[in-house]
Amino acid sequence: MAYRTSPLNHRRKLVQCAGLVVALVALAACGGASDTETAEAPTTTSAPAVTEAPTTTAVPAATEAPTATAAPATAEAPSLTVTDGSGREITLDHPAERIVCVQDNCTDLTADLGIVPVAQHRGGDWGTAAAYYGAGAGEIPVLGDRTSVEEVAAFEPDLIIGRVGEEEVRDALEMVAPVYLVDISGVQTLKEGWTDIGVLTGRQAEAEEAIHRFEDNVEHLSEDLPAGAADTRVAVGFGDSNWMIWDSSSFCGFLAGAGAGTCVFPAQPESEYGSPDSEFSWEFVVDADPEVWVMITWPGSARADSVTEEAWFETTAHREGRICNEDSAGSFGHGLLMLQWASQCYLNAGWPSIYDHPGDLAVWLPEDH
Repeated sequence: MAYRTSPLNHRRKLVQCAGLVVALVALAACGGASDTETAEAPTTTSAPAVTEAPTTTAVPAATEAPTATAAPATAEAPSLTVTDGSGREITLDHPAERIVCVQDNCTDLTADLGIVPVAQHRGGDWGTAAAYYGAGAGEIPVLGDRTSVEEVAAFEPDLIIGRVGEEEVRDALEMVAPVYLVDISGVQTLKEGWTDIGVLTGRQAEAEEAIHRFEDNVEHLSEDLPAGAADTRVAVGFGDSNWMIWDSSSFCGFLAGAGAGTCVFPAQPESEYGSPDSEFSWEFVVDADPEVWVMITWPGSARADSVTEEAWFETTAHREGRICNEDSAGSFGHGLLMLQWASQCYLNAGWPSIYDHPGDLAVWLPEDH
């Protein structure tokens, strides 16, 4: 399905659809753009009649009027067309400059390409913006969890970035600006998203460099992996609730692909979110006995030294101190920077004598960031 639009038509639609709220629920978008009147060309004035020459005098041959030179045609800028992670075609008439992020994967992407969004998803306790943008993060407005269409429109974006699985959010927001959904399911689809956003923002070179940097960093990290690392049992999840990352996580897929570890999961039915959420029992943890635990944390959450569940102390990961207290964004693996960040934290927890740094997002950011 092709999708092409202009900021003017978006604003016209917005007037008709004020009050809609985006809360990860189905929202209907209004349609209809006003017709554009074409100005009628002015009527050409007829040239005066030519006076007939006297019969006694030969009339010299009339000099042909010079042909008017047409004004050179203005070269149209090539349209920018990509197909997003949901299979929807998006076309822009000019590179997007004002980006609104409606999910954390967008913050990862924009930072990697050297873009500062005009508004970002979440903030505060999640801490991700500060990791990506340092002190400047505080100057980037934060969208609430229940974001109205009017709030997004106020930032006058010419591109909105989210992720696959939020098509209903897209359908509500596309009246404001084109919405690109990144497929976060794996390394390859993330690379495709980086490439497409590079096209849509006129930053193809930056996107290529980000992907190249990612590949080089991963190759460098993999050079020192010890034999048998691929069989290392890894638990990834929160430390203060019975929940683990699902087995479709791009981070777990990344570890397996790099030969760095194997995530453990209990048997589980498909959840209401369309992915197999791993609600686990502590009995499962004891049986699985993870050798490395990547704990997703944020300010105020449980960390390795504050979990009190007795089964926790029975795991190899706890006994050997092989625990990574990871920022909430990294281990989800929603972006190329996140994957590098979480991987470094994991490798340091698993083999601190080889990987002597626990991970810092700044290590992976572009040098001129």
